[in-house]
Amino acid sequence: MIRGRKRDRTAASAGPQDRDSTAASAGPHDRDRSGEPGAGTPSEESVDTAVAARAVARDKAAGTGASAVRRARVGTAVGAATGVVLLAATAALASGTVTDALVPPSDTVRPVPVAAVPAGDYTAVCPAPPRLLEAAVKGADPEFSPASATAKTTVSGMVLSDLSATLTGSGLLPVGGGKPLSLIEEFAPEASLADRPASSGTDGLTNRVAGVSRGVRVTDAAVFRAQPQGGLTPVAAATSTYTASDGDLRGLAATACQVPSSDFWLVGAATAVGQSSVLLLTNPTGTPATVTLELYGQDGPIEAAGTRGQLVAPGETRSIVLAGLAGDQDRVAVRVRSDGGRIAGVIQQSVLRRLTPGGVELLSPSAPAGTTQVVPGVAVQDAATARRIREQKGYAAAAPELQVLVPGSSDAVLNIKVYGPDGEVELPGGGVVTATAGSVAAVPLTSLPEGSYTIAIASDVSVVASARVTRGIDDGEPVDFASAPAAVRLGSDSAMSLAEGVDTSLVLGAPSGRGEVTLTPVGAGGALGTPVMIGIAGGTSVSVPSSSLGRAPAAVLIDATGDPVYGAQVMTLPGARAGISVAGVPAGTTGPLSIPVELGY
Repeated sequence: MIRGRKRDRTAASAGPQDRDSTAASAGPHDRDRSGEPGAGTPSEESVDTAVAARAVARDKAAGTGASAVRRARVGTAVGAATGVVLLAATAALASGTVTDALVPPSDTVRPVPVAAVPAGDYTAVCPAPPRLLEAAVKGADPEFSPASATAKTTVSGMVLSDLSATLTGSGLLPVGGGKPLSLIEEFAPEASLADRPASSGTDGLTNRVAGVSRGVRVTDAAVFRAQPQGGLTPVAAATSTYTASDGDLRGLAATACQVPSSDFWLVGAATAVGQSSVLLLTNPTGTPATVTLELYGQDGPIEAAGTRGQLVAPGETRSIVLAGLAGDQDRVAVRVRSDGGRIAGVIQQSVLRRLTPGGVELLSPSAPAGTTQVVPGVAVQDAATARRIREQKGYAAAAPELQVLVPGSSDAVLNIKVYGPDGEVELPGGGVVTATAGSVAAVPLTSLPEGSYTIAIASDVSVVASARVTRGIDDGEPVDFASAPAAVRLGSDSAMSLAEGVDTSLVLGAPSGRGEVTLTPVGAGGALGTPVMIGIAGGTSVSVPSSSLGRAPAAVLIDATGDPVYGAQVMTLPGARAGISVAGVPAGTTGPLSIPVELGY
């Protein structure tokens, strides 16, 4: 009976196909032993079992019968189960949830290799000097004539050495090639590198010096280049300064030389009667650039022929009169995008009121579009003089104002805050303004008292911003103006070359919280002076005259820590002259770059 129970369990645990194959393969002797104990001859039950087994064997061989049906059903079930498994695996892969059975062992996963990108030259384009338009045809390049007998444009540059006081090769070169205008060996002819003092060599921390170039005269666009050092792009900067005391382009115009880009914004132009705007595009690369322009006015986007497919050849500067694309506009903003070579661009803006010069400026690119914008360096003249100037006939536009472009398709609600040395200064209406989509809005700043300010803008959609300020001596006298673009946050290893022959101040603002800025002056001979640390309380703006940093510094190294700090260089002509200009601080150098490399075919 023990054997019988064991047989029953075996049969119960076997599947249909297993039981068929077992019965078919069993011999008579096996079947006898499987019966009851003591059975020597086949019983009727065993005979029936044998007959049934032979029938099953025949059906199995022929592929018919009950066992075939069972096998077909089993095959169908197996196929359906396989499909379910595949569908489940696909869903797991799509959802990012993969079972351990589908994931290869961890030791077979290899990280994606990366390749270091070699550091390139520091390249900054110094724009062509402002010139008076002599003749211009709409849509064509204008012909220029010299602005005045006293007009001159100079470029000042600076390159910082490494810790061993080794200076990289650099110089000021014509964009189109040719003889260098200035080389690193000429930066400090009065002293060799070995004779130059170091900023902090006494404490053993650094022995850095700088190569400095001052007052290099230029008559066309130039490019300031510095070779890499230590596998990194060097800390360098250059500034172009234009001055004229006579002629229609009388005044001061200065700008930081611009690192080429493939996408940037210019805000603050105008093409109304008496105002001239010329877009200057320079290609310092060896690749042709195809430029597309997007124009915006006070009433919305401006569609015009000739805004697409503008070709700027390598080493070429192309001039485009904006009045031929967007005429009779009080406020014009331009987005410049290029395919191919990267380009640099400024707008030469000038004003002439009948026979009285109204100022000249080089409009530099603003910070990229975003929901927050910060405009440092907004220098407001004393209210009494400014009022006398504005009350003259035709001088209503000679007033400070903030210009905000809303490039998208939705109106913007702007929350504008103005910060001075004593904290926030309220604007009329609380500084909340609604700006129309696709247009350039103007916010008057005439209510601000005399001083230098930093303006912070918070918006619910992306905007671009710039501020326009004016400076005059008295009514009936020439007036100058300046454009202060929105700036990027200051970081470490930033540098600013100071304009020559003008009074210069650094305006630093910390809109959101306390920041600290260390300013290290660079002398004309390349020596680094004593660093000056300035703490800026949150929600304030301070003005630091360059004369407070040492004796006639040629450049300043900037290192900002803490909450975001923004800065600009504000320049005025010395004495009782109406000259003003604002230049942003160039973005600091970046660290080494790397890109992932995927191997395959």
